[in-house]
Amino acid sequence: MVNCVALGLNGKQGISLADAALQSMKERSITPSPENYAVWLAYHGSFPQQLRADMEMMIQAKRVIDDQVCDQVYITYFEDISIGSRMVKASGRIAAEMAGVRKDLQTAGLETRAYSKKLEFAKQELAKTDHAIITRDVVDGLVDATQEMANQSRHLEEKLAASDAEIEMLRGELERVRIEAATDPLTGLANRKEFEARMSDMFAASDRGGGPITLIMADIDLFKRVNDTFGHQTGDQVIKFVATVMERVKPDSGLVARLGGEEFALIAPMADRKAAIEIAENIRLAVESKRLVRRSSNEDLGKITVSLGVSQRRTGEKPQDLIERADAALYASKRNGRNQVSHDGAQGSKAA
Repeated sequence: MVNCVALGLNGKQGISLADAALQSMKERSITPSPENYAVWLAYHGSFPQQLRADMEMMIQAKRVIDDQVCDQVYITYFEDISIGSRMVKASGRIAAEMAGVRKDLQTAGLETRAYSKKLEFAKQELAKTDHAIITRDVVDGLVDATQEMANQSRHLEEKLAASDAEIEMLRGELERVRIEAATDPLTGLANRKEFEARMSDMFAASDRGGGPITLIMADIDLFKRVNDTFGHQTGDQVIKFVATVMERVKPDSGLVARLGGEEFALIAPMADRKAAIEIAENIRLAVESKRLVRRSSNEDLGKITVSLGVSQRRTGEKPQDLIERADAALYASKRNGRNQVSHDGAQGSKAA
């Protein structure tokens, strides 16, 4: 967790920073949770600098910064610390387990060589004499050595089996951490980092002749009013509903991500603008057509709508350029009355 000491502050400077963080949360009616406090403390302390830059961009654009947005900022900048720590621990345990296996095998190798020497010695002794007592002693020695070797082999097999099970378990833990690092915890969709990584991969494939790429940006209309009226739990329910709709209508090779708060993105490789506009319109209609009910009280929440923006990648265009054009189309839909689809700055379909 970020604190004044971590920022290199103390005394009056630290108190001033803490007051500024609490004031920013109060002005926006943000829940004073440790996570939200960490976000605003980091913002006012300009550490990390990219967090402040992202927050400044939202403030200047007059975007609503609420609990949902703070959650996403916290996940982006702070949760990776926890995830990274878990990955290091799991990797360290695997390394330790492998070191143990290597040591056991080295020990087994030494024991095997010792057993081989006993066999060779016994062979030489038997070749030198036909005396019954000496022969019996040599054979008894061989039996004991063979039994000891069998016991050691069985013990090694058990240890290797246990190590194999432990390593497999740790491998599973690493995979769970990897998935968690790429997933939005509320919706199960890809998070912003995974979205950016996958988008880069799709752009590279497109450059190799993989066809067009189209981006759909979506934003829940008047979401702050939902939160203010019905509470954040109901807001979460609405976010998960929209996520489910978008995941259901995306093309097989597409990716849906939650970028933060009530904002989503859908990357549609191999789809041109016309196909993407149709997908976006299907999302809009599916969301608009369903009246939501509050689970806890069966209260009718009314109709939820989304605004969407569509943009097709231009030749040589970078991911950020496509995002900015799709985002501009989204805000054209907002300006023109919400609950509609716009593309590349031009107004598209609109609800009747």
